[in-house]
Amino acid sequence: MSDLGGDRGLHTRHAHLKVGRVAVERARVAALRGGPLRGRSAELGAALEALRAVRCGQPALVVLRGEPGIGKTALVRSIVEQAGRLGFRTAETAAHEEDRLAPLASIGPALRFGATPLIDSTEFMDLADLHEQPLWLAERLATLLELRADDGPILFAVDDAQWCEPLSTFTLRVLPKRLIAAPIAWVLATREVPGGGPAELIVDAARPELSVTWLDLPALTDDAVLAVAADRLGARPEPAVARRLASAHGNPFLVVQLLEGLFEPAADDTGAATVPIGLLDGVRRRVAASSQRCRELLRTASVLGSEFQLTDVAELLSVPATRLTEPLMEAINAGLLTDEGSAVRFRHDLLRQAVYEDVPPSGRHALHRAIAEHLLARGRGYAAAAPHVLVTARRGDSTAVDVLRRAAHEVLDAMPTTSVTFIREAFALTDASDPLCGEIGVEVVSILVASRQYRKFAEATQFADALLAASLSAEQRARVQLLLLPRLWSTNQHAELLDRAAAAPGAPADLAARLAGYRALAAVEPAEMTDADPIAAVLSTMAAAEAARQQRDYARTHELFASARAAAQGLTGYGAPDVGQLALRELLALAQLDDFDGALAGLGDGNRFGDSWQAPQLALLRAQLAYGAGRVEEADEATATATALMAELFDYAFEPPVRLLTALLALLRGDNAQARTVDQPLARALLADADGDPCGAAEIVAVVRDDRDFPWPEELLVGAACSAHHRGDVDTVRGAADLLAELAEHNPNVPSVTGAHLLVDALSTGDFEPAVVRLRKSPRLMLRARADEEYGRSLVDASGRRIGLDALDAAHDRYAELGATAAATRVQRLLQSAGARRRRWAPIPQRPEHGWDALTQMERRVALLIADGHTNRSAAGELGLSPSTISTHLRAVFSKLDVHSRVQLANLVLRKNDPPAR
Repeated sequence: MSDLGGDRGLHTRHAHLKVGRVAVERARVAALRGGPLRGRSAELGAALEALRAVRCGQPALVVLRGEPGIGKTALVRSIVEQAGRLGFRTAETAAHEEDRLAPLASIGPALRFGATPLIDSTEFMDLADLHEQPLWLAERLATLLELRADDGPILFAVDDAQWCEPLSTFTLRVLPKRLIAAPIAWVLATREVPGGGPAELIVDAARPELSVTWLDLPALTDDAVLAVAADRLGARPEPAVARRLASAHGNPFLVVQLLEGLFEPAADDTGAATVPIGLLDGVRRRVAASSQRCRELLRTASVLGSEFQLTDVAELLSVPATRLTEPLMEAINAGLLTDEGSAVRFRHDLLRQAVYEDVPPSGRHALHRAIAEHLLARGRGYAAAAPHVLVTARRGDSTAVDVLRRAAHEVLDAMPTTSVTFIREAFALTDASDPLCGEIGVEVVSILVASRQYRKFAEATQFADALLAASLSAEQRARVQLLLLPRLWSTNQHAELLDRAAAAPGAPADLAARLAGYRALAAVEPAEMTDADPIAAVLSTMAAAEAARQQRDYARTHELFASARAAAQGLTGYGAPDVGQLALRELLALAQLDDFDGALAGLGDGNRFGDSWQAPQLALLRAQLAYGAGRVEEADEATATATALMAELFDYAFEPPVRLLTALLALLRGDNAQARTVDQPLARALLADADGDPCGAAEIVAVVRDDRDFPWPEELLVGAACSAHHRGDVDTVRGAADLLAELAEHNPNVPSVTGAHLLVDALSTGDFEPAVVRLRKSPRLMLRARADEEYGRSLVDASGRRIGLDALDAAHDRYAELGATAAATRVQRLLQSAGARRRRWAPIPQRPEHGWDALTQMERRVALLIADGHTNRSAAGELGLSPSTISTHLRAVFSKLDVHSRVQLANLVLRKNDPPAR
């Protein structure tokens, strides 16, 4: 498929073309306004109130919604002008329907151009290098805007947001929350999109942290319509004109067009059509009255798009561009076009649509076909030609199919959603009898998987199933299967992995060996070692590593995953495993060997993995490491980050382990109600035990025996054994001891494992000292605290009361320090029942929901750094975290402290640190 790859520089060229539209856009706005804003004082007032709140430190999102021509653009311009007077640095742009062909095209002009650009050319080109990593692009842009906002408030406005391409939409979903501490107002204007469009996605992501102002623009009142007419006519309109104005249904654009003769009222014109009939008739008459060359220019331009180059029209009409000067002036004087030099544009998209609809269907098709051929001949790229090809293509059109295939691969890296559209259309145009049908089907699956989107992978599996049910060659069947398998393995979907790795009789030897490797990986059985195919060889090593993981042989697991990762470097092809996934498993095994510092150092800030799409999984691993080490607060924070990143990326593949960890952490804090919201076997068993169910401990042991995916079985087995021991359930204690004996046999040099085994054995023998001594070498603090608890409990019940109370005291304090409120409360009851005396016994305090004491340790560190003037990125560097994690902490800080800006946070910290006045 490599021969279908396009010019990777194409996207940057598109973006540069797009940012040149700003001058044209401003001319269009000026032409459309033509007078003061009428009938929108309430909406303008609401928007300005939001802007004033931003100046006081509370970021806001304002959304204007209404039908075409209702005055959204004019209102956006008024908001921008007023923002400038209020001291805002303003940035504005308008999205366009053709933006889907260039990443970041919809918001690029607002970033790069204007009186004081938000970013310079070098910074803009740096962003272009991150098109394939949207999360990192958003974080980098957030850093740049954060720095600019230090100089004063910013207003960022996007008109026609319904046409925002996917990367701009993603960026606008992420930025407002990332920049919650910055004085930035976000303004979007959009048409209503059935089922919701980009604006709705952006609003959903911003809430509840950001104040959102929805402004649905109604039709103008009769008085406002008359005021618009008076502005145009220079006097109040005559009664006959006023009656005709009613046919515009309060739409200011149609009011102006009626006054200019481009809109003629029609009896059946309800305003519900795409182009009102009256406007269509008026434009038709205006075009018919123009010269033949002007008509040719307008009709050709309407097919090219809302914005076009005069040289393109000239080449399509086979005339020198200079011969179009007079026809262009004619169209401008007719009120249809505007020209700012860099491009020519229709004054409003409704005007373009009116001209377009007046072109006979056969004429449109001929023009679309000619335009596609012209764009290809001029080297504009297959993606630029693809929309025109789609209009004219018919099933069986091999030329159209070829263009769409090439276009799909051309934009895959930077515009995966558009790529999916192109390749699926190519497949739909291919006859089932066409020899290429199967090959194009394989490409559909490949592109759906490569798009890295959770929903697209579900679509890929559905499409693959339909494809596999059709007539495919053995090689194609194997390739389709292998495209799905790496993702299934990385998300621990073992049953489906085994099912989809079924043998494909007749497949080439290398593909057959890879399928066999995945079957071995899913079934946890040895794979046939082969050196003939490097991917199959890596899969064999992975299968051995997975077998070692299932046996809970941590050293062997680490060794084999490290070997597989090294061998997989640089491997590409069907079924090639993701190197990052292998590295993550290697790091987890390293932590299971009690080397948490090494695992955290290997994880770093996550950027070493080279893929922002793995961010939720990286956050999950960080949470798992913190949980394993017994650091409850850090695990809570990392889990919250993972949850936020899943929502940002729309990737919920790792939601089950994240939710399980959420339940386990809730149980440690004593929040059984939250734990009850997670319906998974392990969570249910732990909750049953916490609720006093005598069968709960046995259920925990059974789950741990059967489910080998949870990385920290030692704590679970120790907890179950201790609970069962105190209830007199000998069988459950013995079952836990047997599993821990097996673990210790496989991991004789891991203090946490052998110490846990000694601790459970001590429940029967009463000799806890070897376990306590052994676990002092363990970095897993919860295990150490449990050892102190059980040791102290045994002594208090026997003859060593003083030593026992000291051990229980140590356990209590360690639990409390770690945030394990439930365990601390349990030990406190033991101390109280033993008659221990403290100055004051009080319930273990739950962390308050608001105020400085509500902050976790990491949130306090973040708050102090931000209050001291650090940006999110510099704070991330100080703490060894990613900017997205800092953003998550900062949102929590703002919510808990009820502040809305960095200035308010700095003032609060300053007041807190000031000595009291004497």
